[in-house]
Amino acid sequence: MLEHIFARTHVIARLRRSPLGPYLDDFATHLHQHGYAPSSIQSYVRTGDTFGRWLHRHAYAIGDLDDAVVHRYISGLARYRSGHLPKAAEGLNHLLRFLQCHGVVRQRHTVGPPAPLDQWLAAYDEYLEWVVGLAIGTRQGSLCIARRFITSCFGTAAPNWPSLTAPMITAFVRQEAAKHQGGGRKRPAVVVRSFLRFLVFRGEIRAGLEAAALTPPQWTHAALPARLTSQEVERLLATYEDGTASNLRNRAMLLLLARLGLRAHEVVSLCLAL
Repeated sequence: MLEHIFARTHVIARLRRSPLGPYLDDFATHLHQHGYAPSSIQSYVRTGDTFGRWLHRHAYAIGDLDDAVVHRYISGLARYRSGHLPKAAEGLNHLLRFLQCHGVVRQRHTVGPPAPLDQWLAAYDEYLEWVVGLAIGTRQGSLCIARRFITSCFGTAAPNWPSLTAPMITAFVRQEAAKHQGGGRKRPAVVVRSFLRFLVFRGEIRAGLEAAALTPPQWTHAALPARLTSQEVERLLATYEDGTASNLRNRAMLLLLARLGLRAHEVVSLCLAL
């Protein structure tokens, strides 16, 4: 299957030589059968290669895989500024599930039950994957915002969903939106509404409360556009002072833009009239 996903033979050979190489062909076939795009399969297989080499460097056998090992691997990766995990972690959950289903890795349970926050986030992740149908990258970003939302409302205590109020929701969305600019200001409201619909789906809150996650207004001309200073305009005009025909034309166009305030399409549409 790797031959259908990767074009370069040396890349295929390197993947098959990796510690998880014996399983990557079947893993790619498994993803293909479940409808994943070739680009996603490439990314997930590369994750398997990177993760397998990390295991080898740290003297882990494949049978040693458990939650603690995976957590150590992920915690050592540098996240993007958005909080998303890097490409070296994309599809890791699919790989582990594949290895578990084929008996390569035993399913192990951590000592003690997970925290209530983690239980709700895991259930929300399943909802996003199986009900909404979101890709892993989108789900990871949504889970980060959902975690901050739950913590903002209930702290470290177990969530008491019936006590959730519209002012709590509105305050969180407003606070998160203030951290972003442009279209990113809408993202917290979208995720919070999604999470609240999930709670309605689970019967934890009444329908309609999700309307409290209002989308912040986004005006097209909310701020003045960036402009050149007078000194910058003069320096730009000075580059077209050699007297050639093309530079005279360019200088005239710049003068129309800078001093008369014409727009680009207005300058282009000008013509000489006798």
